[in-house]
Amino acid sequence: MYKESLKYNADILKPISRSKGRDEIGWKEPVPFQGMDIWNAYEFSFLQNNGKPTAGILTIKYRADSPNIIESKSLKLYLNSFAMLRFSSFDEVLFTIKTDLEKILETDNLQLYYETYSSFSNIFSDSSVFTCVDELEVNGISVYKPDPSLLLTGISKKEEYCYCSHLLKSNCPLTNQPDWGSVYLYYQPNKKTIQPESLLKYIVSYRLHNEYHEECCERIFFDLFNFLAPLKLALICKYTRRGGIDINPVRLYPRNLTLADLPENFTQLIYSRDFHQ
Repeated sequence: MYKESLKYNADILKPISRSKGRDEIGWKEPVPFQGMDIWNAYEFSFLQNNGKPTAGILTIKYRADSPNIIESKSLKLYLNSFAMLRFSSFDEVLFTIKTDLEKILETDNLQLYYETYSSFSNIFSDSSVFTCVDELEVNGISVYKPDPSLLLTGISKKEEYCYCSHLLKSNCPLTNQPDWGSVYLYYQPNKKTIQPESLLKYIVSYRLHNEYHEECCERIFFDLFNFLAPLKLALICKYTRRGGIDINPVRLYPRNLTLADLPENFTQLIYSRDFHQ
């Protein structure tokens, strides 16, 4: 590997402890869910040994039980520093990134994929099985800070529910820049269901909230978990890209729930592009 830029420095990466955000939300360890965080870096590039640049999408995936997450701006600066570095193979650059990120995350389960544009399939999310709450008629929306008391009990009794909304907006706690996203919810009720209009109001209530993507997802999950006491609960928050990277937290309850236990259209969301992306 030839370092043609002195900008490369793994110390750029800044860890953020998961425990701090979870303590503020109200989660107690061990948390009753499992999940993963998926980052798609659309603008990642490096040089091959002959000086020819690459162009592709770098996907970073790691489990939600890592002690840390990574502050997104530091990851963008870190990945940008590879633009003028030469590597002898794709495996070499992925090994370098994997080593650096696992050290910051304090985990050894990170997975990396690099897909060139020539092989990229532009598949968009199929939300046809989801009930989108965005077009529901609601009155008196005036709460723009997260408020679980907005959630109301529904009257329908089905075996499972799938809802989505593209109206999620929160803000970066460091820069106050807006983070736009979509929410996909699946649950199997125990005794309680959610009134869809109240779910819409609850999602909108994040509009002035400052919190990291992963923490917002876990706060929504926390409130839904406590409101529903469900048999199964799955949540994906798919955020728009900023600086060429989007972040997609996935959370599942109970801990032994796997993607194979969920509707196919739900799991397809993890590997497809969404409205904001």
